[in-house]
Amino acid sequence: MLTSLFKTIPTPTDIGVVHNASIDVLDPEQVVTKAFAQGSTVLQEDYKAPTGFTGVVQTLLSSIARGKPAFPSSSDRTFYLEFLDGGNTEIQVSVADDAPPCIPTFIGVHGMAGDLEAPYLHEILKPLASELGGRLVVFNLRGCGASTATSPAFHHGGSTSDLGAVISWVTMKWPESKIYLIGTSLGGVISAKTLGQWGEDCPVSAAALVSPVYDFQASCKAMETAFVARTVFNPAVGSYYARLVKKNIAAFNDLEHWAQTRPKPFAASPSNPPTSISPPPSPIDSIISRPFCRDSRTSSFDSTPSRGTTTRSNSLFSTLPTPSTPGTSLPPTPSADSAFCFPPATAPTLPPSPLVEHTEEIKEALAKALWKITDQRRLRAQTLTRFCKSFVAATAHFSSWDEFLRETSAVNDLPNIRVPTLAINCADDPLMPGKDLPRVQALQSPYFVMVVPKKGGHLGTFTTRKWKKKYGDMKYHTALVKEWFTAQEELMLLRPRPRMLQANQGFVYPEGHPEMAFRETTVAWLKIKFAKPVYPKSKST
Repeated sequence: MLTSLFKTIPTPTDIGVVHNASIDVLDPEQVVTKAFAQGSTVLQEDYKAPTGFTGVVQTLLSSIARGKPAFPSSSDRTFYLEFLDGGNTEIQVSVADDAPPCIPTFIGVHGMAGDLEAPYLHEILKPLASELGGRLVVFNLRGCGASTATSPAFHHGGSTSDLGAVISWVTMKWPESKIYLIGTSLGGVISAKTLGQWGEDCPVSAAALVSPVYDFQASCKAMETAFVARTVFNPAVGSYYARLVKKNIAAFNDLEHWAQTRPKPFAASPSNPPTSISPPPSPIDSIISRPFCRDSRTSSFDSTPSRGTTTRSNSLFSTLPTPSTPGTSLPPTPSADSAFCFPPATAPTLPPSPLVEHTEEIKEALAKALWKITDQRRLRAQTLTRFCKSFVAATAHFSSWDEFLRETSAVNDLPNIRVPTLAINCADDPLMPGKDLPRVQALQSPYFVMVVPKKGGHLGTFTTRKWKKKYGDMKYHTALVKEWFTAQEELMLLRPRPRMLQANQGFVYPEGHPEMAFRETTVAWLKIKFAKPVYPKSKST
């Protein structure tokens, strides 16, 4: 019995649990969620923070802590996706394509001032790979880490289309694998909003959110009023993001070049009708090679594999076109024998483009926002709240600061979550105070469990020697997340995969969500495509 996984024991008073206990007993996902909320072994542990480890101290320590990544990066396991508006992300996978297709896949989403190598994310993922035998997938939010921004859009709490594209890519690449989602800090907000917006059709089997900042209005208030948050966290994170913008300044300065090179998968009058793409019954190791692959694979530029050798990349697309010229944006060409290319099928009318065009008003707002951050020679002093108000809101096309705070927060998305979701928020978190947690909204979804330790800070929950004798070096939230997914693995359920449709220029998207359109590419293609053409100066005669 699923309910026998845990014994119902009163939870320690230092840990609050917010969960709607009235469930549908015929829904096994709700049964396991309730059993975990009432009888989790880790939840029964009375979490005690080490002496002197206040919420502020734990937050500081977690932000500067360093550790070994959960897996080493490798060019063989690095992929690149191009999004609907020309933005991109780098994806790293922990195991090669010859791994068993049915092992669970854990997608990690990093938080503010992080990237796909964020230590606080990898310390959560490490036991999921070593003890649960999972496949780990991490990716960069726009412009973070080694990724270079190729569109004038910055990541924020409402960047659900990018995460949706990555999830869709995973469902196509490993159709037999259960998909789990782990979001930390800002990544927890993006994950919660994605789950809520996708609703019943979400292909994710379960999720864990660690220190998600649900309510940006409450978080901004805390960042501007609390002494340490106002004097340390707010300016430090704001300066990091200002440097990030300066690193990617070209994407925000030259909108005309972006308008000429961005993809246009949803043309007003498509020459080719959309096609339906169904995932294959099992992953196939396609014997394929792609040009321009040396940057993201160890294979040769030679498109013909050597005799007796194969490249283990079941890529969605096998070839790339020649670099586009201004005014055109040619797609990667789907291979005729690709495992993901099927004969055309009846598909609904191509939806209008979900892209928002850059009007003169938006261009003017973006230029003013850039000026407030940098004058090309030096960075201007910037706090996180000021950066979001002056820059992120402008690049995301929000009409006002209040609208940005409201639309990018995840509070109103929690009731719509239909995926078993564990959220861990410490009451002394200086970035998301316990008094502002959306407990009422959390109770409106029987799939949602919110755990609120009294101490732990933001991504902290450092432990004592007594704890380490039993659980080793795992933090409290790491042990709780591991137990959560161990319980979910007892469910032999594979959530339905979305029906994938093919748009123009090689883009694919889950049915009903054209904003999640993507195509697989290479880093060399991105560099060539978005490089500005240089013309020789002509001498007057």
